[in-house]
Amino acid sequence: MSSSDSDTSSAESDTDAPELAVTARPDEEVLSLDLEKDDYLYRIRKKNRIVYVHVLNGDAIPPDYRTDSYRILLHLRKVPRWEEEWTTLTVRRGAHGLESTLNEFKPHGLNLAKLDVSSAKFYNLSDLTRVSRISDRMFCVKGDNEIWVMKIASFKHEVRYLQQEVAIYSKLASAGFPLAPRLIGYVYEETKDRTMGFLMEKISGYPPSIDDLEACTKTIRLLHTFGILHGDTNRYNFLMTEKGAQIFDFEGSVALEDKGSEAALKEVEGLEAHLLESSGRGQKWFF
Repeated sequence: MSSSDSDTSSAESDTDAPELAVTARPDEEVLSLDLEKDDYLYRIRKKNRIVYVHVLNGDAIPPDYRTDSYRILLHLRKVPRWEEEWTTLTVRRGAHGLESTLNEFKPHGLNLAKLDVSSAKFYNLSDLTRVSRISDRMFCVKGDNEIWVMKIASFKHEVRYLQQEVAIYSKLASAGFPLAPRLIGYVYEETKDRTMGFLMEKISGYPPSIDDLEACTKTIRLLHTFGILHGDTNRYNFLMTEKGAQIFDFEGSVALEDKGSEAALKEVEGLEAHLLESSGRGQKWFF
């Protein structure tokens, strides 16, 4: 990461303190946590903004506070310049305690230059109302008096998968593929260069069983004629609807020309085993 802020502040820190003399605040909330062995990255709602905190040096935060709950916020409020205005904060252990640097790294976003967004709609995340949680990165949200499904990249390493998926949705939409949710638009945090999610139509239906093998096979074969190899045909990436077996979740999808007809045949042949699987792998709570 390269620094874009000129000054770093430090403060003495007693990481052995049994408890901090502060309480949870309604204007701060941990939204996501990426926990690695020696460093942690937090996505946080701080007042009316979404900010990112990168904690370097695993021992900078006491073990009991390395969570996605309000407890980490109790500790982060001890960090120098926490109350200032910033978008990203990098926290280190220095010679005299915790040190912080403002805006040392940039928040992530999709590469819009590689997507056809000429007629796309963009929505500020703060203008959408969360209705329910589907998974760590998927939610039902309300916007324009409609309920949509939102999928986001909480952190930078997830962007490439989202970039691939939204490119596939866009391609299928422009080509008129009838058995995938409609792409509604894109979601950003504060500014469009922080576009980190997309919205799609919320469809109603139920996951297929082995009795729906024919319908799912028809959908996959049609997808192949549109030049896309799905890549993950587990039963929870389909929903049985009035239109037939609709398919979604294109994070692992690729252009069929890159894999060839043998890969397409294997994808079709593997459907039966996926529809018989009872492990719950890939399950999503759409209902």
